[in-house]
Amino acid sequence: MSASTDAKANTRMIVASFAAGVGAMMFLGLVAPTIIKGGLSLTSANASTIEAQAPAIAPLDVAAIRAQLAEAEQDMASVRATTDDDVARLARLSH
Repeated sequence: MSASTDAKANTRMIVASFAAGVGAMMFLGLVAPTIIKGGLSLTSANASTIEAQAPAIAPLDVAAIRAQLAEAEQDMASVRATTDDDVARLARLSH
């Protein structure tokens, strides 16, 4: 082995050791207190009842939506009828 190969191997070993040490410290700092306090134990688990609640999103009233759309179509038709003459006049003037 040459000197550069040995240096690369040493560098890899130091980096891997450092990463393992950081991983171990994070594990001990984050997981160990939870285990010690019994956060992961099943002995203190309590059963709870779930009460049915109203859905977060109410179902759609399709008939009401269709009625609103029909009313909007009628409004648009009446507005179109009052402006058709003006639009036709503008079209004639623009040519």
